[in-house]
Amino acid sequence: MEFIHVTSNNREQTLLRTKPCVMALGFFDGVHLGHQKVIKEAKRVSEEQELPLVIMSFFPHPKEVLSNGKKIIPYLMPMKDKRRIFEELGVDSFYLIQFTKKFARLSPREFVHTYLLDFGAKQVVAGFDFTYGHRGEGNMDTMKRDSDGKIEGVKVDRIEWEGEKISSTLIRQLVFAGELERIPSYLGNEYQSEGRIIFRKKHVEVVLHPYYLMPASGWYEVTVNLHQEATTQIAVVHEGRLTLLSPQGGVFPFYEWESVRLSWKKVLPKGFVQQVNSKQVLSSSIGVYEEIYLFQ
Repeated sequence: MEFIHVTSNNREQTLLRTKPCVMALGFFDGVHLGHQKVIKEAKRVSEEQELPLVIMSFFPHPKEVLSNGKKIIPYLMPMKDKRRIFEELGVDSFYLIQFTKKFARLSPREFVHTYLLDFGAKQVVAGFDFTYGHRGEGNMDTMKRDSDGKIEGVKVDRIEWEGEKISSTLIRQLVFAGELERIPSYLGNEYQSEGRIIFRKKHVEVVLHPYYLMPASGWYEVTVNLHQEATTQIAVVHEGRLTLLSPQGGVFPFYEWESVRLSWKKVLPKGFVQQVNSKQVLSSSIGVYEEIYLFQ
């Protein structure tokens, strides 16, 4: 998949390489099941019209730019994870547009002509709540008008689970609440994060890379992926720090400063007893947390 970060400096040069395409529009944080429905519909249209599938997304989040940085969006994943998922979904090209205040001032018509038609869009697919242009005055119902009839626009209906709209906001709330076992119903898979390993005396700490969320304080079962191998570990989140405890109380299968990928499976119930090593058993009480961090 081709990836191009489009800025004011390289926009004109990028336009020289564009081809007729079907374009999916959205911010796509987390690439949850709702986002996947949009991309899969765009893929269907692209195959029907025998055109490449292009995704156009934006960064930073518009709310961060328009609030002058006063509102910080807690992203679910970094851009490299988005790119990997897009490629798995069959996307041919990914245009990431630099969102600026100047970009935000474009009228709906200007946006459609300079970022959709100029980039080769013959058909555009987006979610029912996608808006564009100054103050979000454009939407999928105005696409035909703003494109002078050149783009009809395909609007994908909302997708729900148990009566709740699937959204990035909802998934963030579930992570912050520690309700990790609910997330696959909305995200399509377990929430995942990456971080680097730091060894302590009797455990390891994982420092998360940017753009991953830290779940609520508690004990969790996680799958740790490293070197194409997966092991089950116990993760303890306490005061914004993430610790791994080996279930077997043995040697950890990784080295310091290595990056590991964690898949968060479920929260462990209060009273859970974890054998830290063959001689010591700790229960998940406040005293346990204190004792664990005294190991440092």
